[in-house]
Amino acid sequence: MTLGSGKAVTAAAAAAMIPARAWQRMPTGSGTKGVRDYDWAMIEVTSDDTPDDQDEGNSALLVRRHRCTRTLSYYRCWTPGPASLKRLITAAVARWRIEEDHQLAKQCSGLDKGQVTCWNSRHRWTAVCLLAYIFLTVAVAVKRARDAGTSAAAGMIAVTVPELLRLLRGTIIPPPRHDREHVLHWSGWRRGHQHRAQQAHRRWNSCADLVA
Repeated sequence: MTLGSGKAVTAAAAAAMIPARAWQRMPTGSGTKGVRDYDWAMIEVTSDDTPDDQDEGNSALLVRRHRCTRTLSYYRCWTPGPASLKRLITAAVARWRIEEDHQLAKQCSGLDKGQVTCWNSRHRWTAVCLLAYIFLTVAVAVKRARDAGTSAAAGMIAVTVPELLRLLRGTIIPPPRHDREHVLHWSGWRRGHQHRAQQAHRRWNSCADLVA
């Protein structure tokens, strides 16, 4: 990247130029382990990758430093107009929340388990998974509101989406069957389905060889 002076440097080299007084410690939300506090700083850099249909705008390097390990993370930012450090941090924190939601949706509602090959089925699978995740998220919010300030919640963190799912599986959602008849039935179904897929794949290859 290029600094305002015209000097080209790496992100690490640019971060090394930040004076101690420029770092600001700001809270960025709470997780299961408590409040997340990091040191932040911003360096203005030359906007050399602005889209052709945009004005020159403002380009900055946002740097996050772990307060204990001193590990640095970098965010390349571009805004149409001047943006404060707080505003850039807010955008970075919003990105974390989005990534966490995607990860929890994969873990709890199978967002990444859809084995589909066309848009309609992919869209439907995604919609159903996100609907299930929304239900869990709302249920967690209701549970947290009910537990707030009560003795039952003392000494425990607020309930999370994975924990609520464990509770549902243990109390409401029927456990999976493991009896011999059920296991043999689904074994036969899987093998038959795999056989049909294998035959279809071989026929497709034969047609492809003829066309070639």
